[in-house]
Amino acid sequence: MLKLPGRTASAKCRSSSIRSRIEGSVGIIFAFTLIPVIGIVGLGIDYGVATSNKAKLDRAADAAAVAAVVTAKTYLANNPTQTGVTTKAIAAGIAQATSVFKVNAGNISLGTYQLQTPQLTRTGQTFRSTVTYTAVVQNSFGRIFNVPTVNLQNTTSAAADVSSYLDFYLMVDVSGSMGLPTTAAGMTTLASKNDDMYDDYKQGCQFACHFPDRKGWTLAAGKIQLRSDAVNSAVCSLLARAATSSVTDQYRVGIYPFINQLATLSPLTSNISSLNTAAQCGSSWPLAFTNLLDTGTTQLFTAGDPTTGTGSGGTHFDDAFKKMRTTVSKFGDGSTASVPKSFIFVITDGMQNDQHYFVKKNSSSPYSYPGRPSTFPGHGDAWWDGSKPSKMDPKECQALKDDGATISILHIPYNQIAYVDRGGGVAWENGIVNGFSPTLDVPLKACASPGFFRTANTPADITAALNAMFDQAVQVAHITQ
Repeated sequence: MLKLPGRTASAKCRSSSIRSRIEGSVGIIFAFTLIPVIGIVGLGIDYGVATSNKAKLDRAADAAAVAAVVTAKTYLANNPTQTGVTTKAIAAGIAQATSVFKVNAGNISLGTYQLQTPQLTRTGQTFRSTVTYTAVVQNSFGRIFNVPTVNLQNTTSAAADVSSYLDFYLMVDVSGSMGLPTTAAGMTTLASKNDDMYDDYKQGCQFACHFPDRKGWTLAAGKIQLRSDAVNSAVCSLLARAATSSVTDQYRVGIYPFINQLATLSPLTSNISSLNTAAQCGSSWPLAFTNLLDTGTTQLFTAGDPTTGTGSGGTHFDDAFKKMRTTVSKFGDGSTASVPKSFIFVITDGMQNDQHYFVKKNSSSPYSYPGRPSTFPGHGDAWWDGSKPSKMDPKECQALKDDGATISILHIPYNQIAYVDRGGGVAWENGIVNGFSPTLDVPLKACASPGFFRTANTPADITAALNAMFDQAVQVAHITQ
């Protein structure tokens, strides 16, 4: 019988020793591996603390930079005749920037910061500020790798124009399309009662036409809000906003309605009370802009002359912008009352229509808008040359911008007309208008100065947008870096 050799006692000893050495080595390797793992996790925690602190300090620096220029601008506006006003405005801005930074920064986790004295300068009509901070954050785990701290630093700049003397020219579209209700529900309600143009339209008309022989305007009668009503309310809100400004005497506002031509409802004035009267703020329906909707004759004419005033029959941006160019009193930088900065606020649906409701004495005479029947002695009855809806040409705005005016546009989208096409001129016009009205904002955006275009449809949005346009003009303060 073959006998297998057995394990001796010495062999067993050697096996046990080897196993012990292996287990010991694994423990040592694990211990050495654990150190960098813990370090990496710890560094992540340190990084998170540093990142959070930097975000907090950056926000404080941004707020301080804006506070510096806004405070300086406000000080200058409130003390225009004070000796050394720029120096004092700069001192006030620096003090406010320092305070704002400290309030917003507060205490930071595991660190300290130092704010350099904010820098604030005035060059021409612009204040510019610079805010710089440095900070040191203690690492909890980084010291294991000989990285005991993290250094933070940032510089933020802001600028604000100090063009304090501003002229606002409100170009208000009062053509027939502004007689549409502000909502689709209002359009449906008006159409259910209104048989204006029924012979051609074969269905209820959705326009509150203001022509003497039409019913729509009377049917609206304060029960259905028109776009002209919403715009009028928004302008009254804007006037109320301007009246609360601490520098009201540095703002002038004029109101200029247009249809075929641009006319003057109120010339430039800083007298808010007279502007409220002109716009009929606080009166019952109808207010000024609804009263000025196309009546088939001219309104706001001068010296009994129907070639002047708003005209009738279309919407002529070309004529309106040309007239505005000669209406603007000054094209300046706003640094003094003698060189005010001009803002043209255009409130419109953007629908051009080259039609007229006119009389001409001869081929070379200007268009006259006496109405039909004529309301002007010595002038015959007007006649119509047909509807010609189209988009406005943004090139008509360029001359005003080249002169130095800022054109700010509030676009009130042209509501789609719900109708059944049974033929006729009105149905044809509705089809044309519905086809391109969704793109009316394209030329309006090109007309507006960069960054000065807004769209609003509901009454509340129209008011908010017009107030935002005013704010944008009077307080331009922004982070530049």
